[in-house]
Amino acid sequence: MLKTIPGIYKNGKIELDEIPQNISESLVFVTFLEAKPSQWPEMLMQYQGVKESIIFESYRDELIPPNEIEL
Repeated sequence: MLKTIPGIYKNGKIELDEIPQNISESLVFVTFLEAKPSQWPEMLMQYQGVKESIIFESYRDELIPPNEIEL
């Protein structure tokens, strides 16, 4: 029987989110998932957006989705 239980590896130990039922001893495989960054990259934090301009306004109608055809 295969059973997957999430947990956290911290300070050389694995802490399981729950105790597996009906398993007193078993071989295990441990897979380390890619860690997510703990904070946003500085480039994203400093992004101020894009200013609207006359050029942007001239394309506004093209950006509006087309009307749906009524059946």
